[in-house]
Amino acid sequence: MKPKFLALAGILTVPAFANATPLTLFAGNNVTLEQGSKVTGDVGAKGNVTVKYGSQVTGNVAAGRNITLEQNSQIKGNATAGNQVEVKYQANVTGNVSGKTNSPTLNTLPPATDFKSGGNAYGLKSGATAVLAGGQYGNVNLEYDSTLKLTAGTYYFDSLTVGAESAFIFDLSGGAIKLFIKNHVNIGSNFDFEMLNGTANDIYTETTGNWTQGAWGEWFGTLFASGANSNMHFNQGNKLGGIFMAGKNIQLDLDTIVTAMPEENSKVPVPGSLPLLAIGLASLALLRRRNVG
Repeated sequence: MKPKFLALAGILTVPAFANATPLTLFAGNNVTLEQGSKVTGDVGAKGNVTVKYGSQVTGNVAAGRNITLEQNSQIKGNATAGNQVEVKYQANVTGNVSGKTNSPTLNTLPPATDFKSGGNAYGLKSGATAVLAGGQYGNVNLEYDSTLKLTAGTYYFDSLTVGAESAFIFDLSGGAIKLFIKNHVNIGSNFDFEMLNGTANDIYTETTGNWTQGAWGEWFGTLFASGANSNMHFNQGNKLGGIFMAGKNIQLDLDTIVTAMPEENSKVPVPGSLPLLAIGLASLALLRRRNVG
């Protein structure tokens, strides 16, 4: 892993919540934080939130059913559950603990964007580097240690498969980048996420399938697995920044770190035909692998 550094936020484009500001993690069913994972920001789930051994949420946690804190885990905010909040041995909640409560933050997820993909399949061989313009594509497949550069615009893929040790470079000098993937996304380990002349706030990604990412990778921006049965799974050691939502479940494995935009300073317009919601702007602490000149 290469050294990380902080970057300053710009403008975020994400779907708007009904009567609620964005949560850092929000799932239509369950959120599971495996051992040693850390989230800076608020976490919400229609079902259960499980904070496992040594995990930490710096923010509030709300669940439609249960919140469970395993040994040595911590919530540095309020814990609010429709059923019960269970705080096990040496776990801690800094703020208020409220069970049998309807949480005001638990509104419906935004609807999935209606989009069409299709087109020619696109692939990169191992070790190759290429630039891809916005447009409609079929299945997109990047083999081991390949690098794909995206420029300003909107991209529509049938599916996305990325081999280990590969990279995306987001060139934001011409404006924002939006990715829409119809089916599943599978990204291998040690995935490198680079940004040129912009920040993660200029990147929006949506899949109507599942999002599965291997160990020691990165992703930044707003990521929405918008299908009713869409799951989001990040393997151990990932570094994430932005807003992450899934129609069903979100799982962060061992030592994954998520850094979020403060909800009181976010700006929340919606892509496509969704209604707009604007709030003020502040900075987002982002972690990246290296400075790309």
